[in-house]
Amino acid sequence: MATRFRLAAFGHTMEVGRIVEWKVSEGDEIREGDEILAVETDKAVVDVEAPIGGVLLKIVGLADRELPVGATLAWIGDAGEEVPDEPEEAPAAAAADAPPGERVTPVARRLAERHGVDADALEGTGPGGRVTKEDVRTAIESGAAPRKEDEAPEGVEVVPLAGIRKVAAERLSASWARTPQVTEGVEVDFSACLEARRDNRDAWKEAFGVEPTINDIVLLATATALGDNPALNAALIDGAVHRYARVNLNVAVDTGEGLTVPVVKDAGEAGLGDIARAVAALAEKARAKRLAPEDLEGGTFTVTNLGGMGVDWFTPVLNPPQAAILGVGRVRRVPVVDGDDVVVRDRATFVLSFDHRVVDGAPCARFLARLKELVEDPSSWLV
Repeated sequence: MATRFRLAAFGHTMEVGRIVEWKVSEGDEIREGDEILAVETDKAVVDVEAPIGGVLLKIVGLADRELPVGATLAWIGDAGEEVPDEPEEAPAAAAADAPPGERVTPVARRLAERHGVDADALEGTGPGGRVTKEDVRTAIESGAAPRKEDEAPEGVEVVPLAGIRKVAAERLSASWARTPQVTEGVEVDFSACLEARRDNRDAWKEAFGVEPTINDIVLLATATALGDNPALNAALIDGAVHRYARVNLNVAVDTGEGLTVPVVKDAGEAGLGDIARAVAALAEKARAKRLAPEDLEGGTFTVTNLGGMGVDWFTPVLNPPQAAILGVGRVRRVPVVDGDDVVVRDRATFVLSFDHRVVDGAPCARFLARLKELVEDPSSWLV
């Protein structure tokens, strides 16, 4: 008997998923554990494995379609086996671009909107006369596409919020609107850390298998400072403050298509090599769109570093429900007054945003002071 293959929840917050692509076709022989499709969740693009082996008899969840958790993706069974005659799976109600029965498919409407085309005025070639993305693309390429009255000016591409970007926008907007966010900052001298890294680079690379970055050093110092200031390693959940014994650091990674924040687990118990290897592996998986749900869950504090992009300082927005987030600017050579002398030092700015409902300014100031102390004098903990 053919087996129904459903969309599973990849994490407790997932309600819908968008089918990015099928990596196999109907009629293909597949094995249990084969990666057969990619699904975009609210946090990442996940490669989904076949739950059983057999023949992919029928694909129900089509590419570029958002479906609710539990929706039928496909049927798997033996070659020639009959499958239930059921309609194409309906899109998730919360994510659909049009109500059931709409003659323009959601993906066709999104494509039309990006190009200022009036999809409702097109003649559809799909089942029941539905307008498909191929209909929209054909109309655009022919130059005969009917335009919307409110079409974007020439040279402007309208890109609807969707997928990870849409979820991030919704959550950060909610975070900003509902949370009393306060920001504190401090300048930090990185000269000793840079010197330690230069002196130990080869030895570290040989011992760890990777070359630790300045950001890896910041992460280790952050985990240590959080251990000394546990009030910041917390979250506000259902009206109660949750303080965590484990320090799990979300690390912001730019994938080129948006920001994702995988988690370095148990950073408070890790050494520099552990953190460097974990960050390198997570960044590689993020850019290859191969992060697993467990790579994105369990974070207790976030660090986001824009120094590599030349940013001196910025105000990070809280990653809910976490109580605090640290923004790191670039290390720059600047003149500094040292007694009666002016010397050149390597300095950067740390900016901490925190939820004032969870923690007050004084504990946050102590955290920044401890972090500054660690970075400016790494002799006792880094080497």
